[in-house]
Amino acid sequence: MIMKKCVRQLFKYIAAIRFIPIIFFFLIFNKKKSLTEERDRWYDVIFPNRRKNFSLFIDLLNLSEYRSVLYFRFGGWSVFIRWCAKGQYALYFDSFNIDTGLVIQHGHSTRINAKFIGANCQIWHNVTIGTNKSHSGNLPTIGNNVKICAGAIVIGNIEIGDNVVIGAGCVVTKSIPQNNVVVGNPARIIKSL
Repeated sequence: MIMKKCVRQLFKYIAAIRFIPIIFFFLIFNKKKSLTEERDRWYDVIFPNRRKNFSLFIDLLNLSEYRSVLYFRFGGWSVFIRWCAKGQYALYFDSFNIDTGLVIQHGHSTRINAKFIGANCQIWHNVTIGTNKSHSGNLPTIGNNVKICAGAIVIGNIEIGDNVVIGAGCVVTKSIPQNNVVVGNPARIIKSL
């Protein structure tokens, strides 16, 4: 049992060699404080109750969703390191004003295009955040601590308040006040937090 665990750890560190350029960029990037805060947020959401150490950071780098968010934070510099480990397939960031603490759960088939996304938001897979008319600029503004569950659609020139939970498959086309849970198509408030 102990031997099996040691061999698994050895293979994990050998596979982690491909992350050396990413770790290097992480350490020298000029916004290291915000990257560290975001990394710690991912630890708390994805790996609760696990000790934060270098081994856990390697586990985090194995998540393509985390790498996609990290590359988004690196901006144009990410072109120099994307070759070593690709980000999540079909996860698109069209928005450039996203506060720290963004956690993407699974992230496949997700498009994020908003005027602003606040701190500590969570977005699941198959989510669309964007405009309700092509090239109109009608983009949503999303507050802090918002959770957007799988398959949700948030479109139009609307505002999502702080601490809102948008249920799976929900279609949001009107503003939602803070501290609410919404579900359905069209979205309706079912609970206040």
